[in-house]
Amino acid sequence: MAWSELVRRSHLEAGGWHVAGYFQSSSATYHVTFRAEAELGRFLDYVIAAGESFGTSRLYRRADIYPFRPEYDLSGLRFQFNAEHQVASAALLADDHQSGHLFRWITRGDAGRDDVTLAHDGTWNEHETAFPPSTFITVPQLRDVVTQWGFGELLPPPVVDWDEAPEEIGWL
Repeated sequence: MAWSELVRRSHLEAGGWHVAGYFQSSSATYHVTFRAEAELGRFLDYVIAAGESFGTSRLYRRADIYPFRPEYDLSGLRFQFNAEHQVASAALLADDHQSGHLFRWITRGDAGRDDVTLAHDGTWNEHETAFPPSTFITVPQLRDVVTQWGFGELLPPPVVDWDEAPEEIGWL
């Protein structure tokens, strides 16, 4: 299956799952687990409305297997947003464990700004892992991307356009 085809979530996973990860601001780190779309949506509303500057957020769809092991991650989503300028960018990975294929996508949008830097990996120098402005979408679009990724059927979420992500995006 080519990367550009939409991937049905049901093809990539079997059994139960949940969304887990963390959001990091300058003053707090939120470790999160979501089992319902409404809860994820409420948390996103809170984070976006907070107006704080958040680093790269990391979310993972994980199989409900205990004890958890990283190889049970089904999909990963990293994103960063700038609430002041209402722009965001995201990178998505989906692992097809059956075929051994890792799908990689980045958002494609027209909200780019040269005065805003958004990164897909904030643990390193942000400028070395910066999203290009061509990946910038609006913050409301990001909210839809995150909830559709977490609980929708199609990958990548069809609410925005996507491009193939470079090989260096492979942190699943």
